[in-house]
Amino acid sequence: MILLSNGGTNIQRAGTPSDTILVGTVDGVALLGKTERGWAVKHRALQGVFVSGVTALDDGTLFASTRGVGVARSTDGGAKWNWINEGLAHHEFWSCRAGKLQGRDVVFAGALPAHLYVSEDKGDSWREMKALRDAKTVTKWTFPPPPRIGHIKDIVLDGDRLWVGVEIGSLQVSNDFGQSFTELPVDPNPQECDIHRILVHPARPNRIIIANGIVGMMASEDGGKSFQRMKMPAEANYPDAIVIHPDEPDLLFMSAGVGWPVHWYELGRARGKIFKSKDAGKTWERLLGGLPNGQRALFSGLTIEARRDGYSLYAADTDGQVFESLDGGSTWTIIADVPPVSKADFYKGLVRDRVKLANVDDIVANPTATQRWQEAGKAI
Repeated sequence: MILLSNGGTNIQRAGTPSDTILVGTVDGVALLGKTERGWAVKHRALQGVFVSGVTALDDGTLFASTRGVGVARSTDGGAKWNWINEGLAHHEFWSCRAGKLQGRDVVFAGALPAHLYVSEDKGDSWREMKALRDAKTVTKWTFPPPPRIGHIKDIVLDGDRLWVGVEIGSLQVSNDFGQSFTELPVDPNPQECDIHRILVHPARPNRIIIANGIVGMMASEDGGKSFQRMKMPAEANYPDAIVIHPDEPDLLFMSAGVGWPVHWYELGRARGKIFKSKDAGKTWERLLGGLPNGQRALFSGLTIEARRDGYSLYAADTDGQVFESLDGGSTWTIIADVPPVSKADFYKGLVRDRVKLANVDDIVANPTATQRWQEAGKAI
């Protein structure tokens, strides 16, 4: 099964091409099935609930993080879901990740405020990894829209290492199953540490690549001791989703917008695009075959499914369009229309003829970032 959402699993392996896709949307989950005529929406569940992320264990158990209702679980391929909130002190979750950490089956959920929870019994019970909040910068974690509270945006399981990204404020790693965390020096100013996604690869253990929102793409080649800004493509400057091929550490795909959210809402469009890099982000190629050119929406979901005979790419935007590419990103096809796939309220700010929205139009960021992205947006 392919998993497609803003805050869940987005790098997968498969023996043969999957014939189902689980999409996490602002209005529940949509289950797509492959038919002789192509893809079709086969089932909807959790309607009325904002699903921020979807993830799965190797045995097929599915999990969905939600904004406001906690975490749900499905053991029948996504048809029926149950709430599994035992031990959760928070219920607004922006990210989730299931898999193995230090050989153990685990499920993680990242909350707003930025608290990290783990389950080692498939969600029957949860406990908080409290050491995450020992960081010196914790009082400075924030987020531009109201209520201006930072949240956990990405969680990556990397063998023995656990990576956690806080939007906005911190990139942290744990080598001891969350008993302690080390905060990495992405930027001296926590407000310039706008973690959207984290990429690591076992073939490049010292390389860390992050989509750093208002700053752009950043990378470390020394295990996180130092970070440098990467060159962004000329046609965009606000990276959101990024994926890496699990067997090719230099092959990356990135979705990005032009300017930053305040600028999008002023223009009425994010001009979302998707890019490909074959050299670990040194250069980027814009992918246009079948994708909208300068569209209003943002691609908030991006997933790669790798197999021995190749790989497939899937993207979903804030309008709810789902795209598929079977040739490395050269050509894309719309395969379904579902509710919007979005981080926070991006989808509300990008709809046609919208009215003023408090949670969208009241974004506040540091003046330096605002000026930088206003100038960058005008130049593109």
